[in-house]
Amino acid sequence: MERKYCTTRYGKLSYLDGNSGYPVIFLHGFGGTGNTWLKTAPYLEKCIRPVLVDLLGHGHSDKPDIEYTVKQQAESIVDLISTLEVSKFSIAGNSYGGWITLKLASGMLEPDMIFPVDSAGISPALSNGSRENMNRVLDSILKLRNYNNRNALERIMENNKKQEEKISDTALGNIKSKTTIIWGSADNIIPVSYGYAMESKISGSELIVMPDAGHTPFIDMPEEFAEIINRKIKEYALC
Repeated sequence: MERKYCTTRYGKLSYLDGNSGYPVIFLHGFGGTGNTWLKTAPYLEKCIRPVLVDLLGHGHSDKPDIEYTVKQQAESIVDLISTLEVSKFSIAGNSYGGWITLKLASGMLEPDMIFPVDSAGISPALSNGSRENMNRVLDSILKLRNYNNRNALERIMENNKKQEEKISDTALGNIKSKTTIIWGSADNIIPVSYGYAMESKISGSELIVMPDAGHTPFIDMPEEFAEIINRKIKEYALC
């Protein structure tokens, strides 16, 4: 895979690009990077073009002085897709990346398919706890990935607490993309009950629960996770 950069309205986004095939955009969770999907990428069908994005404020992407709302992150992905010059694509997003995926599909874009993976957006945010807990979470993230930006992550956490940032039932009802929700049965960060709630509110969606997987099933069970993506992309003859 090749590391590339594109200019968005908020700064440069970095991404790893498989370069050929049907594009599936992968959005990581809070504090992660596009690299978190690298265990899954080798098991994807050869006709799939994985695009593994570092979200704004994360990894090799810019850390601009912005509010870091979910809408701003989503707008940067709109700009990325414009740069890729593709008319057909799907999006998979884990946790915070799932939140952004839902935002995109509920009125900003119409991907062929979306794959919210242990998705945030309707559950309580990590930052709903005490300031001490927020700092503990940030310290642990920055210890693992010191090229993330603390100020950006703090702003994301503060925004994620706001009710207006949540994905409403109305927005979920507006999603027209074919939707496969994937959840780890052992997720102790966002319980699978939120996956069932999401399934009930997105018309025609399907929830697939991966037994014994946690909050990042694509890391816990990469081959099995990729098989779900492969099967659904082929089921709808996207590649």
